[in-house]
Amino acid sequence: MAQLQVKIQRTETNTKTYDVTHSPDMTVLDVLEEIYHHHDETIAYRFSCRTGLCATCMMMINGKPSLSCMTIAEPNDEGYLFVSPLPKGKTIKDLVKVPAN
Repeated sequence: MAQLQVKIQRTETNTKTYDVTHSPDMTVLDVLEEIYHHHDETIAYRFSCRTGLCATCMMMINGKPSLSCMTIAEPNDEGYLFVSPLPKGKTIKDLVKVPAN
């Protein structure tokens, strides 16, 4: 187990940083679950794995749109994992988006 610094864009002007214990096989969704359960229960994100609503966990991961349940949590070139909401749509809270009207 190693430490991973995770930066999450919570609002357009607020980025929160967490230090998470992680293993090399953890996905970004696993890391978000770790943050939610052990660091900050106010963080908002979506996932619907195994319910037929694939892609609800889509977010920007290190600057690229990706499924958090399928993407291995790895630091970017600057040494941390950066997670933010997708650029299109309306942000409800943190990483939760809805399509724009």
